[in-house]
Amino acid sequence: MQQQRTILLAEPDTALRAQWSGQLAAMGFRVLETGDGASALKMALRSEVNLLITELYLDTNDDRCLVHAARQEPGLRRVKILVVTEHGRILQVSARLAASRQQSRAEVRAAGATHAN
Repeated sequence: MQQQRTILLAEPDTALRAQWSGQLAAMGFRVLETGDGASALKMALRSEVNLLITELYLDTNDDRCLVHAARQEPGLRRVKILVVTEHGRILQVSARLAASRQQSRAEVRAAGATHAN
């Protein structure tokens, strides 16, 4: 029988953490949750974690980034880390909007050229 994979979810936003946790648990993962970096680091060191999902700028109590702190721990070097950030989402949405805006301008120019002929 295959062992259940464990995901440590370190997300300060309570509502978002609950949403992701529910979705991951429904997919069959064991989910550990915390809202701060110091607790996440302690939990990761105590548990058999396969994946750490964290905010990019989540700090530990000693002002180290959680991702950097986890990579310095020999026991966590094999743990995969997925970094999420609102900034990244904003960049993706901005790029999509910029691309659609440029496409709209090209369509308007093409339509204008067609009507002018």
